[in-house]
Formats: sequence, structure tokens, C-alpha cells
Amino acid sequence: MEVSELTIEVASRPEAGDILISPQRCAQIVWLVSIGDSQDALPAGYDNIPHKLRLLVADVVTEQGATEEDILQIVRLAEELRSETGTVLIHCEAGVSRSSAAALIMYAYWFGPGREQEAMARVLSQRPVAIPNRRMIELADRLLDRAGRLVEALGH
Repeated sequence: MEVSELTIEVASRPEAGDILISPQRCAQIVWLVSIGDSQDALPAGYDNIPHKLRLLVADVVTEQGATEEDILQIVRLAEELRSETGTVLIHCEAGVSRSSAAALIMYAYWFGPGREQEAMARVLSQRPVAIPNRRMIELADRLLDRAGRLVEALGH
């Protein structure tokens, strides 16, 4: 599936707040994926978006991090949004690891098997500082039956 009508914007929590409190920029957001530790503050403007998913995921690569259920929620959202238009805003605290992993998972789902490198290129084109959380990608690789290709797309 091509996803030209749906884009993902990866952001830090402060950047997400700037977007969500701007009436013009917030109007472009069709869904918010908010990722943080349980003690992390929500971004400013969090309540301005009616459609959102809040994931409590620590930024670690151990079993204290993401769970299969967290990844399944991202996959289910990707499935639900596949025919939408607009922008999905995904944030974590720094906008580098967990949020870019969620974006990679969604693009990999939309693009389909064999296009994992393309999904990673899409994430990096939007967020050059992206270093997707390896645990999240390992779980997604298994759940999406990608035989290691999604992990390989990380390039490290």
C-alpha cells in the first residue's frame, strides 16, 4: 500500500506540544501517539486531539521496555489508519527512539513485507536523528513475521 496521503511526524514531547497548541498545525493532526514513562508529563495541548493512543513504555531495550501488547496497539492503529489522510503525530520524550520506532512499525505495516529498508528511509527522511528503539523493532519484526528484515533495517 502506498501511504502518500498519510504522513507521520515524529517529535519530542516539547515539539509535540508546540504543534498541539497551534490551531493551524493541530488541525492537520488526525491521530496522536503519545509515548512516555509513567512519570513523564503529557505534551502541552494533549487534550486538543480527540483521537490518541497513550503508551507507557520506558526507553530501554530490556523486558522493562515495550511489550508485545504495546506493539500490537501500534499495529492495530496502523491497520485502522491505512485509509486516512492527514498527519499522525508520534512523540516520545526526545523524539529519537520510541517515537521513531513506532513510526517505523507503522510504515513497515503499510508498505508490507520486503520494504523494511524503505520504511526506515521514510522515517529518517522525516526525522534524521531517529534511532528506533531496538526492543520495539525486535518485537514488531516477530509480530509482523518479517524474518529479521525489520531489525536489519536499523543498520546497527
